[in-house]
Order: sequence, then structure tokens, then C-alpha cells
Amino acid sequence: MTLKKIYFYPLLLILFIFTVDKIACIPDFREAARRPYKSGQNILVGFPKVWEENKRLQSEKFNVTVVTGSSRSDIFHEWENIPVNKSTYNKPIYFETRLALKASEYFLYYLLLKSMVDGGFKPNLLFIEFSEEMLNENNVYSYKTKWKELMLTERELIDIFPVFNAKYKLDVLSRLLFVSYNYHIRPIQGISNLIKGERAADDTYFIALSSYLNKKRPFNPNNTGIEIDNFTPKEYEERIVNYSKSQEQLLLNNFLISETEVGFFKRIIDLAEENNIPTVIWEPQVHPYYKERRKSITGGNLFDSISEQLIEKNSKNIRRISLNRGNTNCRLYTDSSHVSPLCVPEIVDKLLQTAKEIPNFQ
Repeated sequence: MTLKKIYFYPLLLILFIFTVDKIACIPDFREAARRPYKSGQNILVGFPKVWEENKRLQSEKFNVTVVTGSSRSDIFHEWENIPVNKSTYNKPIYFETRLALKASEYFLYYLLLKSMVDGGFKPNLLFIEFSEEMLNENNVYSYKTKWKELMLTERELIDIFPVFNAKYKLDVLSRLLFVSYNYHIRPIQGISNLIKGERAADDTYFIALSSYLNKKRPFNPNNTGIEIDNFTPKEYEERIVNYSKSQEQLLLNNFLISETEVGFFKRIIDLAEENNIPTVIWEPQVHPYYKERRKSITGGNLFDSISEQLIEKNSKNIRRISLNRGNTNCRLYTDSSHVSPLCVPEIVDKLLQTAKEIPNFQ
């Protein structure tokens, strides 16, 4: 009798898990029983509406430029209308800046841009930020952080599987095999919500954040940065030295080039090439102090060494430019890692000039 129990209970547990997993395949139950969305998921869920808005703008004869990047690209979002030099580009242009997301990286960018292509939207131009910090395997905001937040569809999981390392490939397989694991199914919650006719309660903070992203955020005229030579000793210590230390701890700690992030960067390049999307890959300007600190950690020049490997020399869709080589007139910094939003018009002008070298850009 005891021997039968030894086999009976594990089999009962396996049967229970299998049953819950099969029930989780039913869309209504899955939506009632899944884990509430987290920040990264809310962003993915919200962007199909953005692509529809951009299609409408194109139908109104606007050329839409999608800006993708981290907080260094977020300064684009601080302009309601970015002034464009007519001698550089004289067509009506709209800058879609909601893909400029703080604390983001190439894994998330790829998912968003893939949703853009799958949604049938093709931008007239795409700006992709290249920052060395994004490539650090040990960056606190790397793909590892985003992966914990996401519940991807079967199609999305199959698509990204080849890019991941062995550990994450195993997790992808587990999510494909067990729907309940992928969606963090809670059976009791699901039954309760179905009875009440409700879905999973999503985090209202992040839903509000997603709505907030829909609006441009005009910069504060009283907080537009400091001229490079005009920092007081206290300001220099706080904004340059101390901020550089915090960046190093968060983004450059134990720096190791992530094959996974490089892989998703390559996927973005392939996406642009396959869909003939004119693309400018650019490196933002940082303060000279932080530039040297970062170079001592990463070895520097990753922009050239990595992008040259991944982009075809005679590409008809992609060009690249670094703005971190003393080749701008921008001398205003809000901290060691970010230039002033007042520098955006010049940045845009240089990126548009680079775009004009792309054969497929009009």
C-alpha cells in the first residue's frame, strides 16, 4: 500500500500540472489567471496603437522618423516639434520618439521594431542609438531584466530562440512546452476572475506610465544643462564625477560584451535590411570625463569594431555616424552622460545629413 502511495501522489501532481497547463491554453482562462503585466509588457502591448497613428500620419503626407534608444535619445521626446534645417531636409517630417526608452537595450528594441514590421508599418527613416553600455552582459538593465517582465507569444518565443545563450534557450523551451509557466498562471485567481467576469488586474502604475509615454514632454527652459567650462566645483563633482561613478556601477560593472545583446542588435540590422528601412545608427555624445572613464573600462571604439562587422559596407539601407568625436557644436551637458535637449536640432541635422547618403532614403 505504501509503495502505491509513493507512485500515486507524484502521478497525481503531474496530472494536475498537465490539466492546468492545458486549461491555460484557453484564451479566456489565460487572461483571467495570468500574472499582471509588468513595465516591459505594458510597453509591448501599447505600441500597436502607435504604429496605427504613424500610418495615419504617413497618409497625411508626413515622413515619419522612428527614434529608438535609451535616455540619451529620450531628449528627442522633449521637443513637441524638432526644428529641421530646410536646406538639409525640406519635406514634412514627424519624429516618433516613444521608442526612446530610459534603461532599455537591444532585446526590447528588437521586439518593438519586430512588432512595427508585423503591424504593417514601415517608417520613412529609423534612428538606432548605439551606446557601449547596452552591450554589457552585466548591465542591471540588460535583456535579463526585461526577460523577467515579459510573457511572449509562441511565435515571438520561436523567433528569439536562436539568439539566446543555452540557459535562456532552456527557459524559452520551458515556456513553449508549458503555457502555465510562460504566463505565470494562478488557477485560483483564474477561477475567481472567470466567475466575476474579470481579467487579471494589471499594474495601474505602469498602465499610467504607458499613457504618459504618449505625450511629448517639453523640456524645462530653466534646466537645459551647463556649458562644459561653466560648471562650479560643486556642480562638477555632483553632475560629472559622481554621476559617472553611478553610471559605472549600474551600466558598466564587470563589463563583458553580451553575445545576446549583440545578437539582437544584429537582428535589428537584419530587420532594416530585409524590409528596406532607411536606418541611421548613431553614437551619442557624452562628457569628455565620462568618455575617458568608460573607455578605460570597455576599451573604447566599440561603435566601429562592432557595427563594421554587422553592417554590409555597401548597404543600400544603413549608414552610421558617431557624434562622440568632437564633431558637434554642442557644449551643454545636464550630467556626464547626457547632452542638453537644446542640442537636439543639431543632432537631428547631422543624422539627416547622414541619412541622405542612404540610397533608399527619400
